Formats: sequence, C-alpha cells, structure tokens
Amino acid sequence: MTQLSASLNGRLRNTSLPQKRFLFPLFEAVVNSIYGIDDRIEKDKTFSPDSGYIEVKFIRDSQTSLNEKDKGYLERIVISDNGIGFTDDNYKSFCTLDSMYHASKGCRGIGRLLWLKEFVVVNVSSVYKGAGKLHKRSFKFSNEGIENEKVDDVEGDEPHTEIILSSPRKLYIDLYNKQSLDNMSKALFEHLLWFYIRKGGCPRIKLIDGKDEVDMDNLYEEYAMKSDNQTSIDIDGHTFNLLHVKVKKTEDKNRVFYCAGNRVVRIEKLNITGLYESPLKDGEQNFYYQCYVTSKYLDDNVSSDRYSFMINESKDKNQQELKFEGGLVFDDIMESVNAKIEEFLQPYLTENIEQGLIRVANYVDTKAPYYKPLLGSLSDKDKSLNPNSTDKSIDSYLHTKLYEQEHRLIEEGHDVLDVREHETDEQYKERVKDYFDRAQNLKSSDLVRYVIHRKIILEFLEDSLRRKDDGKYSRENRVHQIIMPMHMTSDDVDSDNNNLWLINDRLVFHHYLASDKSFKSMKITDCDSKERPDIISEFVYDNPLVVAEGENPPFASFSIIEFKRPMRDDFEGNEKGKDPIKQCMDYVNLIRESKVKDKRGRIIRINEQIPAYCYIISDLTSSLEKICKDNDFVRTYDNLGYFGYKSIYHIYFEVISFAQLLNGAKERNAAFFDKLGISHK
Repeated sequence: MTQLSASLNGRLRNTSLPQKRFLFPLFEAVVNSIYGIDDRIEKDKTFSPDSGYIEVKFIRDSQTSLNEKDKGYLERIVISDNGIGFTDDNYKSFCTLDSMYHASKGCRGIGRLLWLKEFVVVNVSSVYKGAGKLHKRSFKFSNEGIENEKVDDVEGDEPHTEIILSSPRKLYIDLYNKQSLDNMSKALFEHLLWFYIRKGGCPRIKLIDGKDEVDMDNLYEEYAMKSDNQTSIDIDGHTFNLLHVKVKKTEDKNRVFYCAGNRVVRIEKLNITGLYESPLKDGEQNFYYQCYVTSKYLDDNVSSDRYSFMINESKDKNQQELKFEGGLVFDDIMESVNAKIEEFLQPYLTENIEQGLIRVANYVDTKAPYYKPLLGSLSDKDKSLNPNSTDKSIDSYLHTKLYEQEHRLIEEGHDVLDVREHETDEQYKERVKDYFDRAQNLKSSDLVRYVIHRKIILEFLEDSLRRKDDGKYSRENRVHQIIMPMHMTSDDVDSDNNNLWLINDRLVFHHYLASDKSFKSMKITDCDSKERPDIISEFVYDNPLVVAEGENPPFASFSIIEFKRPMRDDFEGNEKGKDPIKQCMDYVNLIRESKVKDKRGRIIRINEQIPAYCYIISDLTSSLEKICKDNDFVRTYDNLGYFGYKSIYHIYFEVISFAQLLNGAKERNAAFFDKLGISHK
C-alpha cells in the first residue's frame, strides 16, 4: 500500500494567519509550554506542580531607532520553560504533520505552522529525560523542514526547553513594534484565562521586553475574582460544559468564550436583559461576567487553524445548500448557553433590570408619551434597557418594537374575521375584540406622537420669536421656514412636513401648496411673472403661500399668507411693496385674472365671487396698525390682531401678530397637551 505524503510548504500555503491574530504564534508556543509542564507533572512525581515556569523574552534591535521611547524592531522571541521537553515521542509528533499524539488535548499541530507563517526560522533547544539519562536535542525549523538535528547526553541539568522565533516577516513586524508589553500580556492573559481557572491552575509566566517585565500571576490577581461554578447543558444529545467566571477587570466585558482543545476559538457578546457593558455587583465587589464553554462536540468540529468552528450559523431558511453537513447550528447552541447564563446571573441582574425599567418609564413619561400604549404590551424583559442609555437609543429601540407589533397586527388582520374551525361565537367575539383593542392601543400612540410634534414646533416657534443677544429679531424667513419649507410645493413636501395649523387648522387641508415660488412656476396658474416682476424679486421673503382648498371644485377658494419681519415698522401709505394689504390684493387679482388650473391641469373658472383668504403675519407696529384702521379692520378681542372683509373684492383678511399666532396655537392645542400631561411651558 502506498503511503500518502504531506507537503510542509503546501500546508503553509493553506494555513492562514490574519494580521489581527498576529499574537497567535506566541499564544501557541506558550500553550505548548503549559502542556509540556503538565506532562512533566504527570510523569515525574519528584516535580512539584508549583515549580513550573514559562518565560517569554522579546529581543529587539535597539540600533534601529534614535528615539529613546522606541524599543526598536523585534528580532526574535525566546520562549523558555521547564516542561518535559522534546522527548523522542514529542519530537516524532513534531515531525509529523497532523499528528494525533496530543489529540486528546485538542492539539492539531497548527502551532508550529503558525510560527513559520510569521517568522522565517525557528530554533529549538531542549533537555529531556530518556532511558534514565538526560539528553539535549537541538534543531532548526524553517519552510525547508527540520535541519541540523543533534542529540547529546548531558549531565547535572533538569528538563527545560527554549524556542527561538526569529526574523518576523514584514507583514507582521510593525504589529509587534506598535504593541506595548502591557497590551500583549493582557491579550495573552485573556487567551490563557482558561488555564488559570482550571483545576491545578497555570504555571508561572513572565514576559520581558527590555527593562519592562510583567508577571502574569499579578495580572490574574488584578483581573480575576474566581471561577464560581460549572454547569452542564444538553443540546440535542451533546453535552456542553459552562464554567462561570467573575472577573474584576477585563478587556472583553461580559462575554462567552467558546473553546476547543483548551483554546479560546470564538468570543461572543452576551445579549441578556440586565447585563450591559457595565460591571455587576456581588456584595460590595464589582465584577464582569465571563463564561467558558467546552464540549467534545466543539473539539470535534473546530477548524484546522482553530480560528472558527465548522458549524453552520443558523438553520437553512431558504433551502440553500448548507456550508457544513448535518449537526447542530450555532444559533441553537448560543440560545441554550445564553438561557443557562441568564439563569445563573439572575440574582445579580435584578437591580439593573429595575433601574432599566425606571429609565425607560421616565423617558416615556417626560419625552415620549406616545409609547405608553406600547409599554403596556411589553414584558419587563422587553422594556428594560441599560439605565445609561441615551434618549436616542431608547427611542430607536421602542420605535423598532412598535414597528414589530404593527407588522404582526397587519399580518393578523388579513384573517382576523375568518371563523376558525371548532370556534364558538363567544371565542370568535373575544378574539376579534382582543385584536381591535390591540390595534386601537397602537393607533392611539400615533395620535400622541402627533400632539407631541405640535408641542415641539410651538417651542421652536417661541424660541424663534425671542430677541437675540444682539438685540435684533430673526428675519421673517425663519418663521416662514417653520410653517412651510421655502422654495417648495406640495409635490415636494407631504402634509406632515408643514405646520399651517399654527395659523389656522383648516389650512392643513389643501390640494396644492407653494412656498416662495413665482406665479409662473406654479402649475395651477398661467400667470406670467414677467408682467409683475416685483412680486418675485423684490419681496423674495414675502412671496406668498398659495393654498387651494375645497374638494369640488378643488379651487373653490384660495388663501394667501404673507410674513413680515418681526418688529418691522415701515408700512407707509399705499406704496407698492410696503402696504401688505395692497400687496395681498394685487396677488389675488393676479390669480383671478389668469387661467387657473387644478393640480391635474384642468382649467377652473375663477371669478370675483370666489372668496380669497389673506393672512398677514407681523408684529402690530404703529405703521401697520394705521393701515389696518385706514381699511376699517376690526381689532380682535385680545388686542393682538385685526380682521376685515373687503366686500367689493370678496377678500377676507386676518392680520395676526406673532404673539397672537403663538398664543392662538397654544390655546387650540392646550387641551391635548393637558390630557397627556405635557402642558406647554
């Protein structure tokens, strides 16, 4: 039978090492050292478990930089340990790609391949016991294979091994140069935490980079509290072990670590109500939670490079070919694991959940009452958010929940009236009533949102009318913009994006709306603006809003709204462009004298009997009051405006001061605000 052979360079070509995982060759070397110490403890009864040590030295070329703070380029990493060493069995395994020698520990022989992906050459020197004597084995390892193997007898020594990873490749060298020893040691600690919390613990590990040293035992004391306990769950006949760990300080907050071969393979965030990126409390001690998940199923289904699992992420919903055949899906694994974690953490989550409920309730009560009907239909779990959440994130979350409920209602609504098999009349009535009750609750939230919008617009308008710090007032275009965006028509802006209700609620209902547009550009009139250029150019901020009203015919009446700058007091005589009454009458005549169309282009007969409504929004300065009196207009009961009717022209006029505009809108909406408990300030 012909034996199949393996190609080292072929395996290297097929082995990946992403830059973000550049520390993995070092991690693998340290894990190998840990297993070497474990083997020595198991086989050498004279060796104390507390005597194991691992030392990692970063050797740099200090001559490559003139900056004292720059440690220089990394030349090599030296990993030393006093483990069992490169015995004949270990060496044979090292020389065999995909060796099964340490398969029971999850070893797949990937570590030495990662060394050569990142470093040009690896030198090994190891003292070990064999046949009652000490031997020293040394060799060179590169992409050419194993070279210069040498075995000598030695005297008066103990087992130890030194691995030298030399000449990092260009793709990775800068990554080492940018990393501090603290950062690298913390990353190594996170990767090795499993070994620290396992029974028997972890050998002492020290990292040295020039004058800097880090003792990993100190990191353990700084970061870890304790491994609380271990539980197991069964998922479709496969046992998964969960080790619950409380950590004082960690870079990976509240995470689940899915492991294979005692290595961390995959890290997942936890999505559990009450568990956030902030620490939990165990008495007076703050802690973060971490869970290490191990299983024979994970060991059997880890990829050869140990970066991932050969497990499908989710069930095949589209009947497409799955990436991996059969077995569990990761979504099911995570769902079961998270449920067990939530059960374990429940005593620690109670306060966070309560504070989250209070935070959401306060936000809804004070800023978003339109979500109140929604809250009544949500469980405590669904409406408890991080107490530190921003208003924006709370609103986004509640909006998503509202959409989900509305979508479900729409789906139910298609067959809600269908009588189900074996359903009694009472059951039918109750089911239909329940559906419409839920639908009504959600629709009421829309109404509340509508009222809240009005409150916000009123506050914005009030702010716009205040005198600025320089003693001046805003120009009229700011108020204009609040009520209706300028340079727009109803073709550009829907009814939700104008606030004509501030002037008069009936103005909200229209067929066509134009804001700061020339008559020539309006599709509802054949009026040629060249005949009246002053309307367009001279009064660019005073151009009218033209509103067609009524259903049949659609242009049965029309309204003109004119804005004047706050505190303007130069309305003198009947000079064109100064007298707003005369200005509005000219606009009306322009419309009446032209061919007027509806928005579909149908010509509408307009004559002087068709009423026109003109609204002039301005402060009641002395010159404007004089014009109003000269036209026999009547002062309103609140002394904040005037109204009048030009019978000969059939034009209704309202001169509304900014104060009256604001007060009137407040009064018309006060009942709604009071009902919601959000009275306008």
